Amino acid sequence: MNKETKETGTTPDTTVTSTPWEVTGRTVTIDDFAAEYDFDAVEHLVVNRPPDAVYSALRHLDLLTIRSRTADLAMWVRALPERLKRRVPPRQPTRLTYDDLVASEDWVLLGEQPGREVVFGATGRFWTPIVRWEPVPAEEFREYGKPGRGQIISSLSVRPYGRNSSLVTYDIRTTLCDPMTRRVFGAYWRTVKPFVRAIMRATLRTAAKQAA
Repeated sequence: MNKETKETGTTPDTTVTSTPWEVTGRTVTIDDFAAEYDFDAVEHLVVNRPPDAVYSALRHLDLLTIRSRTADLAMWVRALPERLKRRVPPRQPTRLTYDDLVASEDWVLLGEQPGREVVFGATGRFWTPIVRWEPVPAEEFREYGKPGRGQIISSLSVRPYGRNSSLVTYDIRTTLCDPMTRRVFGAYWRTVKPFVRAIMRATLRTAAKQAA
């Protein structure tokens, strides 16, 4: 517990106490993997719950429980080309967490500071009607630069806010590997960004409810 004493002359006047937010080990942030980026979207939410409870709910969130009209429509439309290609509806999982995405090898866990921030990444052609993911190990993620491809870096973080609340942040950054791909993705991003942000907001709200 840190104590700060304000003095007037030699007489203590006011004593303010606060609990510090300790950082142990190496700090992992999205800046470690995408300090510079081409496109981004960020959403914040203040939750009236302590950081440990909020982080646990967010980190282990079942993505299939996320509900909003805009988010549902966006995900349905995005999956439509794949459904048409298959002609048979793909098998639907009963539960889908961030760890499940990593286990599928479409996404990779880039780093985590437990209780504070976790960073995921994915590589491939994710702006085309049929998404083509390209598995890239975490240790090779920073150096990847194959033309015609891009990378998504996604961060979920929680910080103390006031005495008993939390500031939750969902940050998505995108980098493209060459100028032509950057221009093509830019046109795509102008269309889909509102829907991406709707999904991000719905994700934070769902985690907040589950942390209550």
